[in-house]
Amino acid sequence: MPAIQLQLVDWLIIGSYFLILLMIGLYYRRFAGRSMEDYFLAGRKNSGWANGVSYAAALMNADVAPAYSGVVVATGLFVCWFYLSRFGLALFIGAVLFAVFWRRLGLFTTPEFYELRFGGRASSIIRTWVALRSSLIAMVAWTGTGLLAIYKIAEPVLGVSKATAIALVVPIVLIYVGVAGLSGVVATAGVQSLILVIGSAMLCGIVLYAMGGPVALAVQLQEVAGAEALQAFPPSDHWFFPLAAALAWMIGTSVGYGGDTAPLGGAMEGQMVLSSRNVREASKMYIVAVITLFVMLLLVTLPALGAIVQWPWLRNPEVDREKAYGLLMAQYLPPGMLGLLFVVMLAAVMSTIGSNLIFGSQVLVSDVYRRYLNPGRTDRHYLWVGRGAAAAILALAIVVAFRVDLIFHVAAFMVAASAAELPANWAQWWWWRFNQWGRISASFGGIIISALVWLVLPTQVWPWWERTYLVIGANTALWVVVTLLTPADSPAVLERFYRKGRPLGAWGPVRRRCDMQTTAPGRAPGSGLPLILGGLGLAVLGAVAAALLISGLSSAYVGRYESAAVQLGGFLASGAVFLGIYGKYLDRLEEWAGASEETLESSASPTPASAVSEVATERGPAHAVREPVRTSVVVALATAAYGPLLMLVGLLSEGRTMAYNLIAGAAFLVAAAIVWITGRTPDQADARLIEDVSPALAGSQADMVSPAKMPRCSEV
Repeated sequence: MPAIQLQLVDWLIIGSYFLILLMIGLYYRRFAGRSMEDYFLAGRKNSGWANGVSYAAALMNADVAPAYSGVVVATGLFVCWFYLSRFGLALFIGAVLFAVFWRRLGLFTTPEFYELRFGGRASSIIRTWVALRSSLIAMVAWTGTGLLAIYKIAEPVLGVSKATAIALVVPIVLIYVGVAGLSGVVATAGVQSLILVIGSAMLCGIVLYAMGGPVALAVQLQEVAGAEALQAFPPSDHWFFPLAAALAWMIGTSVGYGGDTAPLGGAMEGQMVLSSRNVREASKMYIVAVITLFVMLLLVTLPALGAIVQWPWLRNPEVDREKAYGLLMAQYLPPGMLGLLFVVMLAAVMSTIGSNLIFGSQVLVSDVYRRYLNPGRTDRHYLWVGRGAAAAILALAIVVAFRVDLIFHVAAFMVAASAAELPANWAQWWWWRFNQWGRISASFGGIIISALVWLVLPTQVWPWWERTYLVIGANTALWVVVTLLTPADSPAVLERFYRKGRPLGAWGPVRRRCDMQTTAPGRAPGSGLPLILGGLGLAVLGAVAAALLISGLSSAYVGRYESAAVQLGGFLASGAVFLGIYGKYLDRLEEWAGASEETLESSASPTPASAVSEVATERGPAHAVREPVRTSVVVALATAAYGPLLMLVGLLSEGRTMAYNLIAGAAFLVAAAIVWITGRTPDQADARLIEDVSPALAGSQADMVSPAKMPRCSEV
């Protein structure tokens, strides 16, 4: 391992990063402390751009530099399919088919959905289980792997132990999450994402220059790892990531995606959807997230191709290959840039940890503590309990970090466990007959079957992707049989959900009872099957466009310019078609669902939340003026601070160190200017938001508690 020598300027950059996080947290402190909704949902005022970038930063998690660089060492250029198959189709499905309907419900937490959808005592069990599973299993596991990633970054650069690396970041995360809430998390994620993109792009260029350029890198890579490392697609017989694994990764995360926005696989997009200011911004959030995520992962993984050339011994299966990125940083980065790239990796992981904590504490407090243990208290009380819950989740995650060595092992198991129940998530939206007992069997049966397949039966020696297929098939068969053998949910519950959600799919008997053609003239009758099929096709088109973009840029990095030109041309064509259809498709969805700004503004959290209601009803036009500045302004100012610092370092240096720091400093200033300019002009949604601050939030809070009090659709 090369010797590490951090200079004073590196420490200044690292220190400035922590200082910026604290300043952002303190800035949002007063706004976040006003109510539960302001703290956990940022007042439902976020744009799709802000939430999308924040969600992309959160998805980086343990899949950031250490884990993905280790996968690059084991695979090669086709590593892009490791994340394209996992996220591409899934996020586009969420954007096209489900975001509009989730945001229309106006929930406070996503587990509330289960009482709205199923009703009765069984639905309370499901809601509680999802909340506990999300906060104390999924968020703990993914936060723990994030802490482990911090160690794998810090150990090669700083030479510190795991305990020391974790101790450096835990207090900072607790402070800015505890005082700023979701608003602070979203703003810091924007800053962290810009730092990550610029810093990783600099490392990409530096490593490529050191290797002699794209063509030279390809030649050396083939000499060390063989032609397989330059393949565009996973080989069918690859020892680590064959084509079958890519397909299992895609099926295991895409089939059923969007129907549940708090899955065990670690995604916390429900909070981002519900905090978006309207249904279109909620859908946009997914699109922004998937493109931002793929660009960041591309920039993080490409330099690791140079690690294969520089340290061939990393390909030994007995070696911890997840330290490759730290080795690259130590080998190639001059003073200033080394500190910046260290901040980049901290930023990616800390953004995820912050998002995990704010989401986990929200569902733990609202769906468990306030719901069952201590209802009727003030927002101030619940906010302090939420901060304590975040600290508890972080403490459990530290235990995970000390008991796990390879991040990939956690990711593979978590995705496989969550995949077991994913098909049921589509059923709960698209099939009226899917009942509470089917939902319970899908949730608990998936865990039992996963444990049997992974830990008990002889199948535990199978490749992980084959076990994933088996678990999905067995659990799907289980919940279908249970659903058909048990009675349907009560008509009152089904009609209530249909009236609030207007779901697509097989809701014929409920739809006929609601007599939609009479009660809502102009809304299209039928099952909406063309919308479902069209949405799936549109999601596939979007995923193909994103894949062509990433694979084209990957080909260009290794000098395959003709292939890159064809792929990037395909991206431009398919992307243009997608954007041309996307807006019109959302128009049709909104027409079907009857979604409107008035509907969203009058939708209340179905869970009793008296304190939130009191705060909301007291708001007026004068209150709106006192809202925080736009997130883009905070991100621009915080990002711009790095420009002068790096340019000063460049001016005081010479040679390549001067050039690298001057380029990075200029890039920060340009990025800050772009964010500032694009975020200055409010759109029409912002104007409406300033004038009208949801005066009727409390209007329907008793709806979900007492289904019997709800009128049938035929009585409306």
